[in-house]
Amino acid sequence: MRKGWIIAIGAAFALFALAYGASPYVAVRGFLAAAKQGDAEKLRGSVDFPAVRADLKPQLSAAVTTRMEHDPAMRDNPLAGLGKILMPSILDRMIDSVVTPEGVAALVRAGKVGHTDADSPEPQRVDYVFHYIARDRFGVTLRRRGAAGDPVTLIFERRGLFTWRLVRIALPQSSLTGAPDSDASGA
Repeated sequence: MRKGWIIAIGAAFALFALAYGASPYVAVRGFLAAAKQGDAEKLRGSVDFPAVRADLKPQLSAAVTTRMEHDPAMRDNPLAGLGKILMPSILDRMIDSVVTPEGVAALVRAGKVGHTDADSPEPQRVDYVFHYIARDRFGVTLRRRGAAGDPVTLIFERRGLFTWRLVRIALPQSSLTGAPDSDASGA
């Protein structure tokens, strides 16, 4: 009888560990399906929009500042200082208007920042690579097939035992540094 209890407890523990380890894969697949279908309600529940916005603001601010500092035309422009002063406010408004369920869905479907479904006559083929970053952090790398340049990475964070929410969008280095992001298809 005692051996039966040990086996039952071991099986329950193994089942819990399996569910715990597989939960991000299940959650992220549901997130991707909702994004592909444009299900805004499901995306609202899967994305921590304030965290994503807060993370994007310094990424974009640093990129714009770097571009302004390295652009020869901006160095000699007397209005460049005014641009630097107004930049945070402009970026805040831009990010707030783009980081929406519809914007996240377009990013997931296209696999590229600033690319909408209307930009291309045919749907983009995007590869999704899943990987653990840490025990409570999970990443999904989005790369357009046939595209050159850095991929976009979505970072999910565990909330509770089995719930995962998108908390960060790591933009491609090419979009942050101003390097050309061309792809083989010319799209």
